[in-house]
Amino acid sequence: MTINTKEYAWADVDIVLFGRSVTGARGVKFKSSQEKEVIHASGNEPVGIGHGNKTYEGELTLLQSEVEALTIAAGTGNDIIDLPAFNIVVAFAPKLGDTKSIYTIKFAEFTEVERAMNQNDKFAEITLPFIALGIDRV
Repeated sequence: MTINTKEYAWADVDIVLFGRSVTGARGVKFKSSQEKEVIHASGNEPVGIGHGNKTYEGELTLLQSEVEALTIAAGTGNDIIDLPAFNIVVAFAPKLGDTKSIYTIKFAEFTEVERAMNQNDKFAEITLPFIALGIDRV
C-alpha cells in the first residue's frame, strides 16, 4: 500500500474571484451545515433523524489592498457588501502530485467588512464573512 505523505500547504491554495486569482489572500474557510434532530416516538429510544435546512458560509481574509482592488474592479463604489452574488473558486492543487480538490462556492455575498489598523502594523488584514447558496466539489 502506498501512502502519500504530502499534505496541502498554503502555497497549494488558489482562490479565484471575478475571474482573477486573488494574490492578496491570507486565509479562507468555508463550511456547509444542516439542521438535524433526533426523533423520538414510543419508548425512550430514538427512531430516526430529521433533516432541516442547509446553510453555507465562510470567511475570506485578504490584505486591505486586495479588498480595495476587488471593490474597484467590481464597480460597486464604496462598499464591498454591495457586490451582487458571485462565485468563489478555491483550489487545493499541490505542485507535486495529482490530488487536486476544487470547490466552487456558489452565489456568495459578503455580509460585513471591518477595517482596522494599529500602531506599528506593517499591513492591514481584513476578514470578510460571507454566506452562499451552495458549495460544489468539482
